[in-house]
Amino acid sequence: MVYYKLNYERDGIELYFEGESPSDKLVYEMRKVKLLYNHKKDCWFTKQWNREGVEFIKNYCKEKEPQTTTTFESIPKKRYCYADTIANFKKEDEDSFMEKMKTNFKGYGLKLSDEQIDAWRDSYRVLEEISLDPNINIIFEYVLPYEGGRRPDTLLLSKERVVVLEFKMKKTAKQLEADIDQVSGYARDLIGYHYETREKEVTPILVLTQFKNLNEKINNVKCVSGDLLQNTLDNIYTENINSTSLEKWIKSKYEPLPTIIDAARIFYKNEELPNIRRVNSTCIPQALENLKELSDYARENKKHTIAFVTGVPGSGKTFLGLEYVYGMETNHAVYLSGNKALIDVLTDALKSKAFVKNLHKIIGQYIDDEADDFNNNVIVFDEGQRAWNKKQMFKRHRKNLSEPDVMIKLCEEHLNWCVLLILVGEGQEINTGENSGIKLWDEAIKKGTKDWEILCPPNLYSCFGDQTLIENIDNSSFNLTISLRSHLSGCVSDFVNYFIDGDMKNASKLSDNIFTKGYNMYCTRNLESAKSYCRKVYKDSNKKYGLIASSKDEILRNYGMNNSFNATKGYAKWFNSSSDDPNSCCALNKVLTEFGVQGLELDMPIIGWETDMIWKNNKWDISSWNQEGETYRRNAYRVLLTRGRDGFIVFVPNERKLDPVYDILKEVGVKELN
Repeated sequence: MVYYKLNYERDGIELYFEGESPSDKLVYEMRKVKLLYNHKKDCWFTKQWNREGVEFIKNYCKEKEPQTTTTFESIPKKRYCYADTIANFKKEDEDSFMEKMKTNFKGYGLKLSDEQIDAWRDSYRVLEEISLDPNINIIFEYVLPYEGGRRPDTLLLSKERVVVLEFKMKKTAKQLEADIDQVSGYARDLIGYHYETREKEVTPILVLTQFKNLNEKINNVKCVSGDLLQNTLDNIYTENINSTSLEKWIKSKYEPLPTIIDAARIFYKNEELPNIRRVNSTCIPQALENLKELSDYARENKKHTIAFVTGVPGSGKTFLGLEYVYGMETNHAVYLSGNKALIDVLTDALKSKAFVKNLHKIIGQYIDDEADDFNNNVIVFDEGQRAWNKKQMFKRHRKNLSEPDVMIKLCEEHLNWCVLLILVGEGQEINTGENSGIKLWDEAIKKGTKDWEILCPPNLYSCFGDQTLIENIDNSSFNLTISLRSHLSGCVSDFVNYFIDGDMKNASKLSDNIFTKGYNMYCTRNLESAKSYCRKVYKDSNKKYGLIASSKDEILRNYGMNNSFNATKGYAKWFNSSSDDPNSCCALNKVLTEFGVQGLELDMPIIGWETDMIWKNNKWDISSWNQEGETYRRNAYRVLLTRGRDGFIVFVPNERKLDPVYDILKEVGVKELN
């Protein structure tokens, strides 16, 4: 029996083969229209936006009446400790409430501490005294799906709004940054990722239960003492309150962007990604369709084609490249990267060396006449702007060829057709021999023996003025301008670019909006304060935070950040180990440099500022022998400052020559961490 189900929770359609297995030919056809196999549910799946795939499923099932499912794989158990109306909550005595909380908490697989129990009792006693409309729903310890166990203390839910309450048993209103950012982060993620919250007003409130007479607004968070919580809620609920479906809200789609490591795990298992609204709202889905069209064109017409996708840091270039390669119906596709850190981290995470191939090894095999079996018609070249020039290649291989020269020759000699996709990051050349950019690819194509055809975004037209450009395939989606790494659009990338370029006036214009949207930018001269902040904000979650710094080590090692060459290795364990592992980034005892984090990401990096780039006479004074070296230093800090998903903390050592750096950070709106 063959049938399909519409999965409304995941905005997709599922194809089931009950009692039979699809033939190899059918499997080929399904993969061709981008259906993915879900091992857990034993079905084939695609998103509703994949119209070709949806039409294929419906036609194959001959338009049988679909069955529906409301299951949501990310919520196999209760994702809350208590959920009910205010009316019923008011009927709960403390012992009954605590018993329900403890029973449901067991499903989280976490150790229940005495501190947590005391916190529940404390919040119960505060809320018991609060008068609210009985139709409001109240939820305790709601686990945010895909977020590694992050849980707001309490949520108040109505048709019109969600109020996020975070309770702290504090007797002082000092050093609240971590607490404020914690509740602000919950609100930000509900607004950005939680489908049933999309039309509601979200209000974050930090409640200091042991304090008196506090009522302030810091950033976008209301900070109140327990005795003034009633007044605060009365001011929020000033109009008629309408009830909403508690079950529907709890089972809502939740659409966060996975880290590149998590996405790679999903691609590797040939499973579908969670529905990612922010990805679907960018150019990436259209770019994938256009690349598929280019693949068909090149294969059917035996053409050698090269495509370029440009993008700001964190815009999803690697994500696009991986999905393109692992969504192809052919096995003759490969993802090549010269980024050792990315290769090591993904190889360790997946326990496989096949997922991402080492570009330099492929280059070496060709030069040594050992690439006879190369048969990958679809090739993704990661970080094409960092391709080695002739000088760097001669130093390594004793050949007067650039890496683009070798790739063009490899494709021409071994393939009767190809799509060579070059992913180009903006302003991320960080090593010697990587600064020739797109020019090397233009030169290599001109020296080629095949009639190469080029598909590139309009911003690269001037680089290939006398080349054959493909005009019948849409190229408008090939410049990715929206950063997906952070929780807002390109504001963070723009801020960093202005800052690194010395345009402090324009940088300062962006900082307030960045903070308002929940992206936290701090600076401090106390490394322990930065560490304490991260441990507090990300307690009991699998969020990643760690120490990163410039590779030009001079003084940081004197302040607890050893960024010397020998001390900054071991990328894989740093990213992939659990937070309690001494090798983990979360242990905060080991540093990675720009070479270890480029192409990867953290939720909150602590960035050590070195003396290789100081602010002097209203401009950056950069330690370098030449202009090229200066560009590498600027780009190193550009990479470091754009690794964070939730924000960043800049640690500036207490050295006189770095005083102006600390001052200019505060001047452009980076807030001082107390």
